[in-house]
Amino acid sequence: MTRFHITAALLGLGGLLALVAESVAQEPKSAQAAKTLPAGLRVAGGGNSWYSENCEPLCKASGIIGHQKVRAGNTVEKLTPVLEKGEIDVFVWGHTDIAPRGMEKLLPLLLELGPKHNPKFRGVYVQMPWLVHDGRQGVKSAEEYEKTDLAEMQVKLEKSRKQQEAWADAINAKAGKRVVFLVPLGDGMLELRKMIVAGKFPGITKQSGSVLRGDIMPHQGALAGFLGYYMHFAAIYGMSPEGLPWKTDFNAEQNRILQKLAWDMVSKYPPAGIAK
Repeated sequence: MTRFHITAALLGLGGLLALVAESVAQEPKSAQAAKTLPAGLRVAGGGNSWYSENCEPLCKASGIIGHQKVRAGNTVEKLTPVLEKGEIDVFVWGHTDIAPRGMEKLLPLLLELGPKHNPKFRGVYVQMPWLVHDGRQGVKSAEEYEKTDLAEMQVKLEKSRKQQEAWADAINAKAGKRVVFLVPLGDGMLELRKMIVAGKFPGITKQSGSVLRGDIMPHQGALAGFLGYYMHFAAIYGMSPEGLPWKTDFNAEQNRILQKLAWDMVSKYPPAGIAK
């Protein structure tokens, strides 16, 4: 074989190896991405009209397989048989009251029967609430929330947050691991309201009717509702919702801000279970 033929053969082999390498490099990307996805969890929940967990469509959008929404109720009588069958991996609590009020009977039941009948039971995720009436008295109309002193509200919210953190820390210390997780939705909603007041949330000029529904409690509006979905997904699955193709009523920039805020709030807050 001449030097020319040898060189040509080597070049041909090099080209073939390059094509194979490119093919191998491209194909495993999706396979590797699939491998890094967490397994789907069986999620149950309870509370009242402030409950904001909705991981199912986000799991579908991200490719997570096996997620199940378990309808177990939020009473001892309804929850006990489901726990005894080992059918709950995660329980989410979303309520007006600051924990542990409202779940005094449920929490001991969950932390006893959950791991007893299911070795994969992770624990209880408590949605930290925003403040009823923004933490003040005498609110008679939704429009009054536009005048709330958000700096003053921040102080009140921090006080309630520290109470919940101390409560969760005590339970986790007794358990020897984190079994109660905190999802800071109230803080996330306050950050959204600050953005609107500062003109940093495109297309939205009022807090009521967007972050807040527009009633007296106030209940969460559409922005806060989706923020809650994103934050719970981030906390439970340890994944950022940023870029997930989920159709919402918001434009791309608004949705991007919501997803980024959700991840920032959860990933940088150790009680949520992601940050160390």
